Amino acid sequence: MQALKDDITKMAGEHPEHLEYVLSKFVQQKLKRGEYLFVAGQVCRSVYFVQSGLLQVFYVNSDGVEKTADIVTGNNWFSDIDSFKNGIPSQVSARAVKSTVLYKINRETFQALMQKVPKFAEVYLTIIEGKYKESSSRITAINGLNSTERIAWLRKNKPEFLLQVSDKLIASYLGISKETYCRQKQVRKTVENCQ
Repeated sequence: MQALKDDITKMAGEHPEHLEYVLSKFVQQKLKRGEYLFVAGQVCRSVYFVQSGLLQVFYVNSDGVEKTADIVTGNNWFSDIDSFKNGIPSQVSARAVKSTVLYKINRETFQALMQKVPKFAEVYLTIIEGKYKESSSRITAINGLNSTERIAWLRKNKPEFLLQVSDKLIASYLGISKETYCRQKQVRKTVENCQ
């Protein structure tokens, strides 16, 4: 829970009022590799802070192929905001890629907390703004860059993925084939070894 406490403190400022009360509202959940947090069609009922581990957020396209919408690593927040906020079925699924420890807060508790602790509403807004910025950056990269440039974007913006995430998952996240990703990765290694 220390990572959650540190993250909230970072956003709310040193010694935020009611911090222990806020933390008491989060419940720990552990997922084993391959276990689902929720699946498409279900309502996402919580906001999550991933303490450790790795989540794949994905959808299945009309051809039945999984497409990665997001990868959530440790010390990051996650929710299907539209589903959570509006109580509608999610269009994505979230699955643990490896053992994951997270803290969750359900919608009713979350809303009550925002009323009782206004500073927490500011923290939530900071989380939403950060996720929006991250998502916009990725969409721009996927739609505007070729495969080599996408990989360079990943190295610059998400270097932790290179150590934690499989080639298959990275390729899906970047919207390229695994073969293309591995080929580009091999070319880069060859160039680096020649310098």
